[in-house]
Amino acid sequence: MLPALPALIDLPKWRKVKITQTAFAVAMLIALIVTPIYYSWPAPSKAKIIAVKLSITIHPVSENQISAIVSAVDESGIVDTTRDDTVELSFEGTSASELEQSRVKLNNGEGRVGIKVYLQQSSFLTARWMSGPTPLRDATVLVSPLMWNY
Repeated sequence: MLPALPALIDLPKWRKVKITQTAFAVAMLIALIVTPIYYSWPAPSKAKIIAVKLSITIHPVSENQISAIVSAVDESGIVDTTRDDTVELSFEGTSASELEQSRVKLNNGEGRVGIKVYLQQSSFLTARWMSGPTPLRDATVLVSPLMWNY
């Protein structure tokens, strides 16, 4: 037998009930704390990535050449590699930069276009969805030489 078991046998009945009630209350308290934590953890998603918007990333190549990467992404920013959409790029307002092409075809969710910079001037580059399985929200990014790290 366990060493504490004979001591429990000799206790009065009211004391045994009190110990049992305390142990049960502690178990219930632990269950009330652990259960919501367990069910609030997100389950790993095995769902297919579905693009809902466009994203533009700017990569400087030299002082007068930069590269823009347009991607079809989901809400978390993960690229949807099933998308082969057509996207139109344009500068908002006046710009001292020129796109090598105004339309780009996404391949596996991404497309790349070169931009020639004639004057280092900030401007906004916008990507608009033109065609594909489902519409994607537009994306606009500031193209500024102050942000380039050569």
